[in-house]
Amino acid sequence: MFFEKLTKLYCKLCPRECNIDRNRYAGLCKTKNTLEIASYNLHFGEEPPISGKNGSGTIFFAGCNLSCIYCQNFPISQLKSAFKVISEEELADIMIQLQSKGAHNINLVTPSHFIHLICKSIDLAKEKGLTIPIAYNTSSYDKPEVIEYLSNYIDIYMADLKYTDNNISKKLSGIDDYFDIATKAILAMHKTKGSLKTQNGIATKGLIIRHLVLPNLIDNTKQALKWIVDNLPDTPISLMFQYFPAYKAFNDSTINRKVNYEEYLEIIDFMNGLNLKGFIQEFNHEYCN
Repeated sequence: MFFEKLTKLYCKLCPRECNIDRNRYAGLCKTKNTLEIASYNLHFGEEPPISGKNGSGTIFFAGCNLSCIYCQNFPISQLKSAFKVISEEELADIMIQLQSKGAHNINLVTPSHFIHLICKSIDLAKEKGLTIPIAYNTSSYDKPEVIEYLSNYIDIYMADLKYTDNNISKKLSGIDDYFDIATKAILAMHKTKGSLKTQNGIATKGLIIRHLVLPNLIDNTKQALKWIVDNLPDTPISLMFQYFPAYKAFNDSTINRKVNYEEYLEIIDFMNGLNLKGFIQEFNHEYCN
């Protein structure tokens, strides 16, 4: 009933509220009212409490409610060059299959525009014996009321805090209210699940805030870290330096290169000065200049 008022006839599921009849047409997320996945597998490259030893049961959904010009998954999110339409029952079976392979969790990647259907799959999967935590891997461009509703469905939030400047978010992701929306959503995530909790080193519940460092936008990163320490100091940060130019980023002089070593050191020093805890990708010449 909750999702019906957000999706019936005209979609208002996410903050973009594109008012498209997704039963007939694709919304701004580039998807209709049917589940579309690109792949699913055990993923070993997430934060240590997420991937653990056995891997995270990762499901990549097609489409996205953002339009990031540098998206590293752009064939899936922007171009939708490879995807499969599946039913809620089939998604539930995928969750059970990943659990049977030893996954520590079910990792829903870019789920915001399908969450009304995913919840049905979670209900079905639990009836079939799903017991591992569900992780919501998101850009954080989510409605707080949706996050609050998900309290009985989602255990772990892996939430981006991409930008603090809405001019940057407009230029790079096509939305001019990212910071306002994302911070409210992140606060709702923390309200419902708290900071990250682990058992034997594996995440069971709570919030991790992720931030991808972009070249030439170091002040944006500093302000994101400052917001976290001012508002959610008990929440671990995952600071990522894996950026490389992809999709349309080559045409933008700000982000058409990787992060350099000087930028890396400046951000690490700044984070250490704030006494933030969490996970930091080490400088790697494969990722950085």
